[in-house]
Amino acid sequence: MTDCAVEPIFPDPARERADAVRRRMALVLVASGMFMAVLDTTIVNVALPSMRAHLNASVAGLAWIVDAYTLSFAALILAGGVASDRFGAKSVYLCGLALFVAASAACGLAPSVGTLVAARFAQGTGAALFLPASLSIVRATFDDPAERARAIAAWAGIASIAAAIGPVAGGLLVDGFGWRSAFLVNVPTGIVALAGAWAIVKAGSKAVRRSGFDLQGQVASTIALAALCFTAIELPTRGLASPEVWVAIAVTVISAAALAAVERRAAHPMVPLAWFGNAKFVAMNASGTLVYIGYFSVLFLLSLYLHGVRGLDARHTGLAMLPMAASLSLGNVLAGKLQGRVSATGMMTIGLGAATLAGPAMTALLETNAPWAWVVAAMAAFGAGTALSVPPMISTILEQVPAESAGVASGLLNALRQAGSLLGVAFAGAAAVLATHLSTALTVVGVLAGVTYAGATCLAARSTNARVRD
Repeated sequence: MTDCAVEPIFPDPARERADAVRRRMALVLVASGMFMAVLDTTIVNVALPSMRAHLNASVAGLAWIVDAYTLSFAALILAGGVASDRFGAKSVYLCGLALFVAASAACGLAPSVGTLVAARFAQGTGAALFLPASLSIVRATFDDPAERARAIAAWAGIASIAAAIGPVAGGLLVDGFGWRSAFLVNVPTGIVALAGAWAIVKAGSKAVRRSGFDLQGQVASTIALAALCFTAIELPTRGLASPEVWVAIAVTVISAAALAAVERRAAHPMVPLAWFGNAKFVAMNASGTLVYIGYFSVLFLLSLYLHGVRGLDARHTGLAMLPMAASLSLGNVLAGKLQGRVSATGMMTIGLGAATLAGPAMTALLETNAPWAWVVAAMAAFGAGTALSVPPMISTILEQVPAESAGVASGLLNALRQAGSLLGVAFAGAAAVLATHLSTALTVVGVLAGVTYAGATCLAARSTNARVRD
């Protein structure tokens, strides 16, 4: 008789443990990209007063420093999702992270507001590549739906940890080493993340070779977002009589109409139009957009208020914002534990409902000089309620689409959320310019947050259980 190799009938415990460790390591590594992106956002907000002083920046200039990143992120993230599905999530993740790290170094060395804005645009482009790719990697790495839901919650939780430590880390860095360190800190961290992801993350399934790329749609959407951003930021300072503002308004309307026309006729639209027949898919994406409008309008103006009205330096501004940021982390931990026990729409409704009340309460308490314990409680409720909505929102959207389209679905969600962030920051900047006092502007964005969160709560509560057809 000849011996023949026989496949083992029983699973190998040692191999299973090694695979489990590799999956967890892959999750940590791909989430590190999001960690840096979120950390950079929160650090930048704390560093705004220092940038304003050292670069002689106007409020509009500060808004451009924040929104240049958000604009390129929102405009290009759909292309990043398509690239992830077409060329492979790991390759696109590594390319995007490398660009983000290089752009962070350029931000840290920028000699002027204009140079910094350009480098921030490059930063956002890198983030637009690696973020949808990272979520595609998470989906491909975890096959079991329950394990995948917990992994997505952990992915969001790691990002929320960055939001939690960002204000304090930003304050310490800005006070100790200047505002440039807020960007340069990404360089060594990013190099380590690049090396680890290259070694640990599997290439995954074969890339999907799509037969076309919607270049016209991508160009139209980018122009529309850029013109909208210019209009929102420059209108308060230039005024409605400005020819530049009217040109930007016209370009926004024309390019948006062109985008709608192109997508209806495109053989390969950026996002499959059939997805928009799913009420739950539409509701979850719209809810994410509204949440980002409210949250980032508050975040932008809060740092200016704490510095300009309360007289806090960068370190103490970061500490003052810590309750809101830390509660984001705790909210994501809670969301991970509730996954599978509470419905996604139920979890979102509870979280967003709490944040709807807490946002306006927080700004009102600050304006009236209420006891700080009350402000901390409102901040914590606002942050935790927001965080509680994010993992179920992401999981629900990914469940609505075919597995091979996870990159595009993730790209769409994040494009809409970043567009919301762009509008929120622009609105907050306009409020700061037009209001007679920063306290009044903070109250205005608090009301805005209440309205947007209320809308997001209604959308989550009314969403259906329909699914997209493959």
